[in-house]
Amino acid sequence: MGNENFRNPKHCNEECRLSEKRITGLINSNIMNETQKAFPEETIILLATTNLMRRITKAANKALPFFEKQPSLRAVMDLFCRNRELIHFSVVCMLNAGYSEVKILSRVAFENVNVMRLFVIRPDVVNTWFSDPEKFRKEWKAGAIRKAVFSKVPEHLAGYDNFYWLLCDYTHPSFKGWFEIFKQQKNRVSIGARPEFNPEYASECIGLICFVALQSVEVYSRFFQKWLEQNVLNEADTLKLKVLSIARRHFEVREYDKAGLLRRQT
Repeated sequence: MGNENFRNPKHCNEECRLSEKRITGLINSNIMNETQKAFPEETIILLATTNLMRRITKAANKALPFFEKQPSLRAVMDLFCRNRELIHFSVVCMLNAGYSEVKILSRVAFENVNVMRLFVIRPDVVNTWFSDPEKFRKEWKAGAIRKAVFSKVPEHLAGYDNFYWLLCDYTHPSFKGWFEIFKQQKNRVSIGARPEFNPEYASECIGLICFVALQSVEVYSRFFQKWLEQNVLNEADTLKLKVLSIARRHFEVREYDKAGLLRRQT
């Protein structure tokens, strides 16, 4: 890092010992600069997407009088707002080399999208979601939700199931989902002590964030279409095309050779 005092405690005075926060900030600043330099268009589009998601949330003000008679509006709005925050912090993590963390947040957002879709086609189950969360959780497990959502396009179900379980590797206490924090040096593998910029992992996360954001905006904008101004809908359509283009370039969540990694440790 170019800071000998930080690396050598023997020469570290009191001021230096209190500077860990500033050192961490410097590391993150360097990572952010590298990420933005490597992916300038992608960074701009991701930030524009989170800004759009915040602005189209204002549609709730016009739809508010209808929430009591159509509780599905309130439920979809609630889940969209959750995803808006999850996607925002996914971008923050990606810019700071928190690549595994992006996948943890994305798994939650991915499930939220599917619940949004469920409420669009099955508004009758929304009251249970609000009034009896435990009953809803038992009756509508993640697999049952995906099956209901993709009942008219069953050919998509297997792909979404596989994708869901890949993301579960990151949210569960499993070795499989933490490949990105391992560092390979010659014949040994160690756990990285600090985040490091990796263009391959960053690319994967950019595609993943775009994928989740695109689906969130698509479900929400269609469901609230009558309350959104036409210029906002036009902006959303234009941005969705750009996000889709980026997702197609970057979107991939790989099955890493975890068995091979384990062998290298022995």
